[in-house]
Amino acid sequence: MKNSFFAVLPRLGLFTGLMVIGALLAGCADAPNSDFEESVDFDSMPAHANVSLNNSSSLSQTPFSAILPKQTETHVIFTKPGFKPTDVYIHIEGSHLAPNPVMIKLRTELLPDKPGPDPKAELATCLENLKKYVAAGNLAPEDEVYAEAQIREFYK
Repeated sequence: MKNSFFAVLPRLGLFTGLMVIGALLAGCADAPNSDFEESVDFDSMPAHANVSLNNSSSLSQTPFSAILPKQTETHVIFTKPGFKPTDVYIHIEGSHLAPNPVMIKLRTELLPDKPGPDPKAELATCLENLKKYVAAGNLAPEDEVYAEAQIREFYK
Protein backbone atom coordinates (compact mmCIF):
# COMPACT_ATOMS: atom_id res chain seq x y z
CA MET A 1 0.00 0.00 0.00
CA LYS A 2 3.06 2.27 0.31
CA ASN A 3 3.11 3.00 -3.45
CA SER A 4 -0.63 3.53 -3.92
CA PHE A 5 -2.06 6.91 -4.84
CA PHE A 6 -3.89 7.21 -1.52
CA ALA A 7 -0.70 6.48 0.45
CA VAL A 8 1.04 9.39 -1.33
CA LEU A 9 -1.95 11.75 -1.01
CA PRO A 10 -1.22 12.91 2.59
CA ARG A 11 2.31 13.98 1.54
CA LEU A 12 0.95 16.19 -1.25
CA GLY A 13 -0.80 18.50 1.15
CA LEU A 14 -4.51 19.06 1.47
CA PHE A 15 -4.82 21.70 -1.26
CA THR A 16 -2.67 19.85 -3.82
CA GLY A 17 -4.40 16.55 -3.03
CA LEU A 18 -7.83 18.09 -3.57
CA MET A 19 -6.65 19.64 -6.85
CA VAL A 20 -5.41 16.24 -8.08
CA ILE A 21 -8.68 14.52 -7.13
CA GLY A 22 -10.69 17.36 -8.71
CA ALA A 23 -8.72 17.08 -11.94
CA LEU A 24 -9.25 13.32 -12.04
CA LEU A 25 -12.99 13.70 -11.48
CA ALA A 26 -13.29 16.55 -14.00
CA GLY A 27 -11.77 14.32 -16.64
CA CYS A 28 -14.71 11.96 -16.17
CA ALA A 29 -17.36 14.70 -16.29
CA ASP A 30 -17.76 14.65 -20.08
CA ALA A 31 -17.56 10.89 -20.45
CA PRO A 32 -20.99 9.33 -20.94
CA ASN A 33 -22.27 6.77 -18.47
CA SER A 34 -22.55 3.82 -20.87
CA ASP A 35 -25.61 2.38 -19.12
CA PHE A 36 -27.69 5.55 -19.44
CA GLU A 37 -26.21 7.72 -22.20
CA GLU A 38 -24.05 7.52 -25.31
CA SER A 39 -22.11 9.86 -27.57
CA VAL A 40 -23.72 10.26 -31.01
CA ASP A 41 -21.99 11.79 -34.05
CA PHE A 42 -23.99 14.08 -36.38
CA ASP A 43 -23.05 15.09 -39.92
CA SER A 44 -24.79 16.29 -43.06
CA MET A 45 -24.35 16.92 -46.76
CA PRO A 46 -23.96 19.81 -47.16
CA ALA A 47 -22.24 20.60 -43.87
CA HIS A 48 -23.29 23.26 -41.35
CA ALA A 49 -26.93 22.18 -41.04
CA ASN A 50 -28.64 23.27 -37.84
CA VAL A 51 -29.61 20.39 -35.57
CA SER A 52 -32.29 20.51 -32.89
CA LEU A 53 -33.34 17.76 -30.51
CA ASN A 54 -36.90 17.06 -29.38
CA ASN A 55 -38.26 20.27 -30.96
CA SER A 56 -35.98 22.48 -28.84
CA SER A 57 -33.85 25.33 -30.08
CA SER A 58 -30.89 24.58 -32.32
CA LEU A 59 -28.24 22.50 -30.56
CA SER A 60 -25.34 22.92 -32.96
CA GLN A 61 -24.26 22.78 -36.59
CA THR A 62 -22.95 19.69 -38.31
CA PRO A 63 -20.51 18.07 -37.90
CA PHE A 64 -20.52 17.58 -34.09
CA SER A 65 -21.05 15.01 -31.34
CA ALA A 66 -23.51 15.06 -28.45
CA ILE A 67 -24.21 12.83 -25.47
CA LEU A 68 -27.80 11.55 -25.58
CA PRO A 69 -29.84 9.60 -23.05
CA LYS A 70 -30.61 5.96 -23.81
CA GLN A 71 -33.88 5.87 -21.85
CA THR A 72 -36.00 7.80 -24.37
CA GLU A 73 -36.24 8.15 -28.13
CA THR A 74 -34.70 11.40 -29.39
CA HIS A 75 -36.30 13.30 -32.27
CA VAL A 76 -33.60 15.05 -34.34
CA ILE A 77 -34.37 17.74 -36.95
CA PHE A 78 -31.79 18.92 -39.49
CA THR A 79 -32.50 22.31 -41.11
CA LYS A 80 -30.60 24.53 -43.51
CA PRO A 81 -31.77 27.43 -45.67
CA GLY A 82 -32.59 26.22 -49.19
CA PHE A 83 -33.12 22.60 -48.08
CA LYS A 84 -36.11 20.63 -46.81
CA PRO A 85 -36.05 19.82 -43.07
CA THR A 86 -35.11 16.22 -42.34
CA ASP A 87 -36.24 14.21 -39.30
CA VAL A 88 -34.45 11.29 -37.68
CA TYR A 89 -35.38 9.31 -34.57
CA ILE A 90 -32.55 7.95 -32.44
CA HIS A 91 -33.49 4.98 -30.28
CA ILE A 92 -31.94 2.13 -28.36
CA GLU A 93 -31.03 -1.01 -30.33
CA GLY A 94 -29.60 -3.70 -28.11
CA SER A 95 -27.31 -1.77 -25.77
CA HIS A 96 -26.49 1.14 -28.13
CA LEU A 97 -28.21 4.11 -29.73
CA ALA A 98 -29.03 3.89 -33.44
CA PRO A 99 -28.45 5.24 -35.89
CA ASN A 100 -24.95 6.25 -34.83
CA PRO A 101 -23.35 8.04 -36.55
CA VAL A 102 -26.24 10.07 -38.01
CA MET A 103 -25.36 11.15 -41.57
CA ILE A 104 -28.04 13.06 -43.47
CA LYS A 105 -28.12 14.07 -47.13
CA LEU A 106 -30.31 17.16 -47.22
CA ARG A 107 -32.63 17.60 -50.21
CA THR A 108 -32.88 20.97 -51.91
CA GLU A 109 -36.34 22.49 -51.56
CA LEU A 110 -36.30 23.31 -55.28
CA LEU A 111 -37.01 19.66 -56.18
CA PRO A 112 -40.58 18.41 -56.58
CA ASP A 113 -41.59 15.07 -55.09
CA LYS A 114 -41.55 13.49 -58.55
CA PRO A 115 -40.70 14.67 -62.08
CA GLY A 116 -43.51 16.01 -64.24
CA PRO A 117 -44.32 15.27 -67.88
CA ASP A 118 -41.43 17.33 -69.33
CA PRO A 119 -38.27 16.58 -67.29
CA LYS A 120 -35.96 18.45 -69.68
CA ALA A 121 -37.91 21.72 -69.33
CA GLU A 122 -38.26 21.19 -65.58
CA LEU A 123 -34.50 20.68 -65.26
CA ALA A 124 -33.84 23.98 -67.04
CA THR A 125 -36.38 25.79 -64.85
CA CYS A 126 -35.01 24.21 -61.68
CA LEU A 127 -31.42 25.22 -62.54
CA GLU A 128 -32.57 28.76 -63.33
CA ASN A 129 -34.39 28.91 -59.98
CA LEU A 130 -31.24 27.66 -58.27
CA LYS A 131 -29.28 30.66 -59.59
CA LYS A 132 -32.07 32.97 -58.36
CA TYR A 133 -32.04 31.28 -54.94
CA VAL A 134 -28.33 31.87 -54.54
CA ALA A 135 -28.57 35.48 -55.79
CA ALA A 136 -31.40 36.19 -53.32
CA GLY A 137 -29.44 34.69 -50.41
CA ASN A 138 -31.84 31.76 -49.95
CA LEU A 139 -29.01 29.28 -50.52
CA ALA A 140 -25.38 29.67 -49.48
CA PRO A 141 -23.02 29.93 -52.48
CA GLU A 142 -20.92 27.04 -51.10
CA ASP A 143 -24.04 24.81 -51.26
CA GLU A 144 -24.86 25.62 -54.90
CA VAL A 145 -22.66 22.84 -56.37
CA TYR A 146 -24.24 20.22 -54.09
CA ALA A 147 -27.79 21.40 -54.91
CA GLU A 148 -27.07 21.50 -58.66
CA ALA A 149 -25.69 17.95 -58.62
CA GLN A 150 -28.79 16.82 -56.72
CA ILE A 151 -31.10 18.51 -59.27
CA ARG A 152 -29.25 17.00 -62.24
CA GLU A 153 -29.37 13.53 -60.65
CA PHE A 154 -33.10 13.88 -59.99
CA TYR A 155 -33.88 14.68 -63.64
CA LYS A 156 -31.41 12.15 -65.09
